[in-house]
Amino acid sequence: MRLPRLFAVPAILLILASFVGCPGKRQVSNTGTSSNESSADDLLVSAVHQLRPLNYSIDAAADKPISLLNSWRGLAPDSSPVINDKVPAGWIDESQEVRLKAENFDLLDAVHIRDAMLTHAIASYLSTRASDEVGQAQAVFDFVIRNVALRGDDDPEMPLGIYQLLLLGQGNAEDRAWVTASLFRQLRLDSVIVRPKGDKSPDNWLLGVLLKGQVYLFDPRLGLALPSGDAAAKVTPPATLAEIVSHPEWLERFSVRSDGYPIKAESLKEVDVFPIVEVNWWTRRIRHLESVLPASDLCVLSDPLFDATGREGLLSRLKGAGWSPDSLKPWPYPQRQNEAMKKATPAIKQSFEIATQTFNLPIPFKVSEDGQVKFGNPERKLLRIRTEQLLGKFDDATQRYMSIRHLEIEQVPVPEMAVLNRKGAENAIYWTALCKFEAKEYDAAIEQLNAYLKRYDRSGQWRFAARALLADCHAELGHLKEAIDALERSRSDDPYRLGNAVRVKQWKARQ
Repeated sequence: MRLPRLFAVPAILLILASFVGCPGKRQVSNTGTSSNESSADDLLVSAVHQLRPLNYSIDAAADKPISLLNSWRGLAPDSSPVINDKVPAGWIDESQEVRLKAENFDLLDAVHIRDAMLTHAIASYLSTRASDEVGQAQAVFDFVIRNVALRGDDDPEMPLGIYQLLLLGQGNAEDRAWVTASLFRQLRLDSVIVRPKGDKSPDNWLLGVLLKGQVYLFDPRLGLALPSGDAAAKVTPPATLAEIVSHPEWLERFSVRSDGYPIKAESLKEVDVFPIVEVNWWTRRIRHLESVLPASDLCVLSDPLFDATGREGLLSRLKGAGWSPDSLKPWPYPQRQNEAMKKATPAIKQSFEIATQTFNLPIPFKVSEDGQVKFGNPERKLLRIRTEQLLGKFDDATQRYMSIRHLEIEQVPVPEMAVLNRKGAENAIYWTALCKFEAKEYDAAIEQLNAYLKRYDRSGQWRFAARALLADCHAELGHLKEAIDALERSRSDDPYRLGNAVRVKQWKARQ
């Protein structure tokens, strides 16, 4: 017996445009408008409404909101002056240049708008967790480390965009850096990748955020900011590039391998810098859209390269940091992922479908008198609950996850359905613990995580992330012995093992 398929869209849309579109009831009237202006406003409001993260109809194509945006553009043309400055040589390829100059909105624009609205919502509540920009940057980075778990060695690699990475909650170190940079942009902070000059090792890089004329450094693989100040202090700000060069002993705290931390302070005296930038932020059409967004949907959509209307462009900001844009090249990872999405292999499409199946839950069914099982339309409650969690509705999500967890004890006549329900319940338990952590209910989070690990410690999808999160909960409560105990058992296939070893070392220093 086959379960209902989650996706019924063309292959090229399966990953790139998944979850874009909406089943919203808002309609644009073709009659009764008194002017082009009111008609344009209706088109704009309807298009943006359909691209909100919560309006998630999975099998809806993105052509309707794109068509509405292009109709709006025709009725409300951009009257701002055209900027003819050229993009630095080597920053974009031919296909990106075509997109940069295009007048019409396209599928990538729809994805960009949806992603920006989601990351803006997340960045907004994270920004309240600190009083200065350095603290806000740390809060954003820590959130991504918790909410984008490192994939295990046996987990399939999939090219995913920002929304999918946050929704599925798993990725690699590069994915973490990309998501963090996207959240930083909503706070008007610039991000770069920093490498020791000439170093080609795939792992020897750091994420940097530009603040106060300095580059503050983070290691997404370890899930930690580079250390500064007193090793025994409970909280220290991230170290800057200049500070690490001046205090090479600080990196000794990251030395948990036999050969030490792979990036040496000496090697950071000269670095290669790669701005984390994308064409989606530079187009004139997106800049125009940002200037007229409805108040309820305000977010950072545009980050122009060049100065305009009193706003300093990215190139000027990079120059202000002491770098010549002509000597820099953008970080290639985001563009490489976007290209991989377009060329997804059958194996990748299948992996993506399997990874997102639980978002279909609950799936209603009926058993006829002759024993035949008939499935109804998927209710997709888990997808909405998970999205609400990301939007910061932690209490609501916690309550609603209970309905998904209860699916595990329901009697179902199809084994495949029982497996899917169990998988959904597992996700709901772990994501409930994340909700509790984000709400600072650490004792409740510990209870959830202990329950999860009791059942899934050997084979659960979140077993490694759950143990790391459990330790962080204890650390937040000042229970350093319990935090250390939670990380004592390390496995060779645990992608958190090095980061955990560093944490244990730091907590012992505080003890």
